[in-house]
Amino acid sequence: MEKTVLVTGATGTIGRDVVKILSESGVAVRAGVRDQAKGRKQFGIEIELTTLNFEDAASFLDTLKGVEKVFLLPPPLRNQVELTNAFVSAAKRTGVRHIVKLSAIGVDGGTQFTVGKWHAAGEQHVRESGLAFTFLRPNSFMQNFINYFPPRDGVIYLPWGNGKASFVDTRDIAAVAAEVLTSDDHEGKTYTLTGPAALSIEQVAKILSEVAGREINYVNVPESAARDGMLQAGVPQWQVDALMELHAINKQNRWDAVTNDIEKVTGKPAITFAQFARDHAENFRAS
Repeated sequence: MEKTVLVTGATGTIGRDVVKILSESGVAVRAGVRDQAKGRKQFGIEIELTTLNFEDAASFLDTLKGVEKVFLLPPPLRNQVELTNAFVSAAKRTGVRHIVKLSAIGVDGGTQFTVGKWHAAGEQHVRESGLAFTFLRPNSFMQNFINYFPPRDGVIYLPWGNGKASFVDTRDIAAVAAEVLTSDDHEGKTYTLTGPAALSIEQVAKILSEVAGREINYVNVPESAARDGMLQAGVPQWQVDALMELHAINKQNRWDAVTNDIEKVTGKPAITFAQFARDHAENFRAS
């Protein structure tokens, strides 16, 4: 019986690319989705879909049946540690051999931040499960400038001061994940995934301006204003607190290091921010 690779979070920015790369490589891939209709619209009829709801542990056994490897993208929920740990335990019981967990940069250092603590706890549970594992720890995504803090009326609003980060393209994360899922050479490894350069938001705005053919500026928003804005927009308090911790870390230049782990795994250099901007120029020309 052909062993299957399960991709959780399959309709998300990273998950959908992992599914497509694996499928195009001839791998038996199963896409874990919450909404079958949305998944079918995105993947067509070629990809096997399974309904995966992390809050319904009873669904895990069917989802994991016949699965050898899992790309585990934790759900963006307050109780994600409890939910993902239950999923990993179910994976072990059903015969999964290898977990490739999407984690986050900085979870093993002295930095203590809420999201990092969650990922660290998840990593520890995977280690203790006895399953083969690989941990991917990416920096902030380039795609966040499309999905979460895009230029509005030609302005990027963030409370980052002059802080820099080595933003990473999610396509590179997916490429690393796909390579790790189709090879046994990465078991027990941890990869910190970054772009090829650390950039400030002012530098990001300059690159986007050149690509968009119009002026895009950066406004350094006071932290109190950023917090109030998210709360007024209906973002839950716990999520606001977690996001403000991440903003503070970036303001302090604590995630400006650059690694070559992407090239080490894929054999290709990491995508630059300029290339990302060119590839998604339509998103910045009239926002």
